Amino acid sequence: MRRFIISILALALSISAVGIKAAQAYILPPQQILEYVSKQTAGVYSLHFVVWAESPDPDLPKAMMRREMVIYAARPDFLRQEIVGEAGSNITLAGSGRRLSVTDGHLLAEPTRHEDIFAILLHANSAQTLETLLASEQVDLSQAHISRLDKRRAYVIGGPPGEAKSPQFWCDKDKFLPLRLVGRRLYHNVADLVDIRFLSYQKVGESIWLPWVIEFYRQDELFLRLIVQKAYYNERLPDSLFDLEAFAAKYPPPPPPEEPAEKPPEDLEQMRRYLEKKYE
Repeated sequence: MRRFIISILALALSISAVGIKAAQAYILPPQQILEYVSKQTAGVYSLHFVVWAESPDPDLPKAMMRREMVIYAARPDFLRQEIVGEAGSNITLAGSGRRLSVTDGHLLAEPTRHEDIFAILLHANSAQTLETLLASEQVDLSQAHISRLDKRRAYVIGGPPGEAKSPQFWCDKDKFLPLRLVGRRLYHNVADLVDIRFLSYQKVGESIWLPWVIEFYRQDELFLRLIVQKAYYNERLPDSLFDLEAFAAKYPPPPPPEEPAEKPPEDLEQMRRYLEKKYE
């Protein structure tokens, strides 16, 4: 009888241990994770940040340059950045696949840069929006696992686990706040891998959390850090802030580069042929 009771207890403990392991190992499907993330981000439809923008100083190793910047963002993918306190205008406007910037009164048009997507993760209004973005970043939406970013447990969509440079999306395991995106896309026909991290979240409203630090990495090297000083959300931003056509019409294109002087002939025979060709 005693042996029978011991056997029953051992079996119960074994079943209990298996149950605990199964519970610990259970991971939500990627689509459901994105549903929960979008419930957090759908409460934000516009952003207005006043930040310190830090970037490495090219002349001083390990030193950082700091500039004050104002950032506006709105659905679906509009982003405006204004550097404060510099001589002349320094504004960048991005959206709908276009990127316009003005420096010293001249306009430069180019495709959107990879890092311009960061705000979309903070105001995505549906799981479909997130899926579309992550698919464009080559994130594998069929797999998920659990990892840690600093001390925060996180769901990770993409993989495989342990492969830090594969495209992947991270969110907080409990609050489902976006934490990180490692994305890959082509930029000027060259594969570009960008790593965006959302850190130091603070609660700014009812069920609204925003990051107070946003970092951007390439090749494991930090190239931009945004430190939020003031954060506003759901302001009624004027349409003129994101009017690409009006912005483009306001500034002239940069002057054409000066043509290089013709190389002088190196000997008399070349001089003769040069003059004959020039005056024929």
